[in-house]
Amino acid sequence: MSERLRELLAAADPARGVQVGPGDVEAVLDRARDDVTSYATAVPPRRRAWWVVPVAALAVVATAVVVVRGVGGPPASPQPYLPPGSTSESAPCLAEIADQLAATPYDGRTGRYEYLRMTWAGGGSVEMPVADAGMATIWYSEETTRWLAEDGSGRLRQVRGTPTYPDEKSREYFEQHRELTSETTRTTELAPGDLDVTALPAADPTAMAQALYRPRENGPAQALASVADLNRERVLDSAHRAAVLRFLAATDGVVCQGEDTDSVGRTGVAVSAGRGQGPRPSPAGHDREYLLFDPRTGELLASGAKTTTAGNVEVGTVYLERGRTDELG
Repeated sequence: MSERLRELLAAADPARGVQVGPGDVEAVLDRARDDVTSYATAVPPRRRAWWVVPVAALAVVATAVVVVRGVGGPPASPQPYLPPGSTSESAPCLAEIADQLAATPYDGRTGRYEYLRMTWAGGGSVEMPVADAGMATIWYSEETTRWLAEDGSGRLRQVRGTPTYPDEKSREYFEQHRELTSETTRTTELAPGDLDVTALPAADPTAMAQALYRPRENGPAQALASVADLNRERVLDSAHRAAVLRFLAATDGVVCQGEDTDSVGRTGVAVSAGRGQGPRPSPAGHDREYLLFDPRTGELLASGAKTTTAGNVEVGTVYLERGRTDELG
């Protein structure tokens, strides 16, 4: 193993900086296993790793942002949800959306498949075989469209955008090894059981907190990361969207950030929470988990990371379309 690769692996080590005492190894491993804070800001669905194949060693970084549209009528809550020990809402901007929630075109509709279309930014690095040549890096956008039935069957389509490179040596390397990036579109037919279908918590703020704020020691960023994960997996109806909003509104450490705009030009209500409260330190200065909600429908438009409380969103997922249908596209 080269010294450069060893340094990269050491920097990504989730246990880096964790003090391990005599006999504590199993306890530390158990804690690290449960620490699922979304430092990568996007959890790639199964069957995604097919574009950049490692020659010697490959480090893949994937991120995503998603957008949704809607119109319509709220599940009202006369009393705000407050978790035990709380006396006020942490993010009242989300409670206001929940109280006046408009319906989306898919609310109340039925269909065999939940339909999701989203974009994310990804890439990878390969250690070049020439001594001291360093790493070759490639970046690209990916659009993922998925039709998923309750039994895990359906269709998954992935389309990779035009790649970009941080330097000329990376461009030259990947142009010389086109077998690593030759496939730009893949459509996968899913048989029953091919994908796990994430269970929807009950449409209740308490149920959302119990299901999504885990492990709690990771802090409020864990709640935001879990909401982003849920939206990457399921289409939420108005009752579930309202429950998510009220759960986050009452989560200590989640703060309103005012209006922001996603990468496709949609303006929404932003909230964020500080990272770094779990066993792993926050890498690369991405110290705020970030969500952007449609101010009318409460749909999650984008998720990502901020370098400061008032900083720009650096990485994330954009949710472009959601719905229900009986037809595979």
